[in-house]
Amino acid sequence: MAISTRIRTGTGMVADMPPITLSEGKLTDQQAAYITDAIRALIRQFNGRISLGDGSNSSLSGNIDGQTREFYFALANTDYEVPHGLGRAPIGILSLDVNVDGAVVRGNQRGDWNESRLFLRCSQAGTTALFVIV
Repeated sequence: MAISTRIRTGTGMVADMPPITLSEGKLTDQQAAYITDAIRALIRQFNGRISLGDGSNSSLSGNIDGQTREFYFALANTDYEVPHGLGRAPIGILSLDVNVDGAVVRGNQRGDWNESRLFLRCSQAGTTALFVIV
């Protein structure tokens, strides 16, 4: 089985903040302004801007605990093992795009989904699908 690692592209994500060091148990004016700016950036990022990332294969899915995957289904109605990097059993998929008129659904082996793989199938042969594993 192939292994998949989530790639951090930064798209749709809130940047990390460096630690704040107190001087004599107090914040400086500059530190207080920095914290205020960071909180405002967080608010702006989340108010109406929850993101599914940039859609690149194996990337983190923005603000959602998921992984974007692109997968090719050569045969119709055949279970395929799809590796992922969630580190936990997924609960499902969100279909984003398919190149033909086919539906991507969970495979018959739903009980075998785990922290590194899941099983999916597509109703149409020759389908390339883009989806988020959540």
